[in-house]
Amino acid sequence: MLKRRLIVLLALITLVLPILAACGGSEATSTSAPAPTENTTGNAAPTEAPADTPTEAPADTPTEAPADTPTEETPAGNTDNVLVVHQVGYPDIFDPQKSSFSSEIVILAQAYEGLTRLNENLETVPAAAEKWEYNADATVITFTLRPDLKYSDGSPLTAANFEYAVRRTCDPETAGQYQSILFDIAGCGDLASTPTTDTAALETARGNVGVQTVDDSTLVINLAQPAPYFHTVASLWVMYPVKQEIVEKNGDNWWQEAENHVGNGPFKIDSIEENQEINFSRNDNYWNPAKLDGLKYIYIPDSSVALEAYRQGQIDIMTIDPSQLPAIKGDPEMSQEFLQYPAATTTDLDFNLTKAPFEDPKVRQAFAYAFDRETYCEVIRNGDCSPTLTWIPKGIPGYDAGEDRYAFDPEKAKQALAESTYGSADALPEITLAYNSNDPANQARHEFIAQNYQDILGVKITLEPQPSQEFSAARKSVETRRQLNLGGWIGDYPDPQNWLSVYWRCDAFAKRQGYCNEEADKLMTEGDTSTDPEARIKAYQEAQKIVVGDIPSVMLYNPTHIFLVKPYVTNYSQTAADDQWPGQWTPTTVELNK
Repeated sequence: MLKRRLIVLLALITLVLPILAACGGSEATSTSAPAPTENTTGNAAPTEAPADTPTEAPADTPTEAPADTPTEETPAGNTDNVLVVHQVGYPDIFDPQKSSFSSEIVILAQAYEGLTRLNENLETVPAAAEKWEYNADATVITFTLRPDLKYSDGSPLTAANFEYAVRRTCDPETAGQYQSILFDIAGCGDLASTPTTDTAALETARGNVGVQTVDDSTLVINLAQPAPYFHTVASLWVMYPVKQEIVEKNGDNWWQEAENHVGNGPFKIDSIEENQEINFSRNDNYWNPAKLDGLKYIYIPDSSVALEAYRQGQIDIMTIDPSQLPAIKGDPEMSQEFLQYPAATTTDLDFNLTKAPFEDPKVRQAFAYAFDRETYCEVIRNGDCSPTLTWIPKGIPGYDAGEDRYAFDPEKAKQALAESTYGSADALPEITLAYNSNDPANQARHEFIAQNYQDILGVKITLEPQPSQEFSAARKSVETRRQLNLGGWIGDYPDPQNWLSVYWRCDAFAKRQGYCNEEADKLMTEGDTSTDPEARIKAYQEAQKIVVGDIPSVMLYNPTHIFLVKPYVTNYSQTAADDQWPGQWTPTTVELNK
């Protein structure tokens, strides 16, 4: 026990080190807390858990920028009506039909818009479509677009542009990460599974996708089975209407140039400086123009450098690393600018089930029992999370309050390892834990995880730091994914279908980990197609029991959102969906009152 306390103490010291320079650098601007808005318990934009999400390309030893000399790490402040938002990690792609991580989506959601959107209460409301209507058995949905919609360049936006987005998502030549979320559409799954080498079959499958433009204002989608939630799916980036002529003219990397992002969202992308910043200006052709003149994303992977930039007034909203919480809460000024509220996110420790030793369920059991979630949340993450043993978080329909399997139990952990095909820690192959190396604060958290398993199981884990874009790309395929990494899910919308069917089906994100359980798939399909609310929840809960019992991942914790927000930033919403910044889903209301 004494040894374990020493480990925790050492971890704490390591976690504090990155924030000392920033806290002692210069005097913070005197501020007051922003007026709180109503919190909700919906869920957040998808991808992996915030503090461990992919971050920007590697930086050599980061150093604090002088207070009076703006640099690439601490960008110059802005006096215009432009909101400057800190971003931790630069994405490896931001193409609407291919993206899946929250760092990608937060860019796309400003430049594009779906047929519907989520409001400040995470309710599905009209966006590009002014209304929608299902048929009697929820197998056909008809969207009617707002009149006179335009792209940011002033050209007409019609139903055909949304049809193209659907077809491009379903096409195997696109093969986007979120493709399976449209498999509710008749023919979409069949098209996605058609070999790209079979030209005749490909053309036939493309013709069978159930999406049709009736006229410029009317889009009809035929569903493969009842899907009464599909109007919410229509809010997602996979249905953002990119321009067909731009994509076809510029090829796979069309999205890398700002001028190619001719979108229909509240902002236009004016410039892209990879790993540094993305600049947006207000889209005056948007049907509900923003109050801000513009938006700027500044990419600063090192949390201590970002904190100094915030203190100097060079950014308006900052994503906090948990290691910084004690210093921020202890600061008389920054503590008044500190914002914390619930996130509909589950963080887990992901296994690659195709790589030894995690093909063995007993080894996975041992790792699940051996993780000390309480210490990790309370000490290593400074209380910014709460332990969980299940997948769907509290507040989302389908949450399982009675799930108690695989709670921390060192004796059960040792017993499970002894019962495995390996028999002991000494017989295990080398195990590698990959993590994003851009922010030094990440290292201490992963050192704690490795030491935790060394203490409890006697298992030696090798840490593999990876630059953020490499880390992000590797996790998108079971072939390139390492044996272990922290991951998780940030829900797209508050429905158990999004938490289970979209993630854990054999043909969905579960394949990234090599996981498939056909019995669970049948239950998810039952939940997806039922119009009886009670029957839906029951089916999803049974599916969740199976998934948690299979241990494709160790369920770890539910984090909270933690930000610093300057007091002159007002009229922003706070929802559980705000993975990257408060107000990111309703940016038209945000104001600067400097």
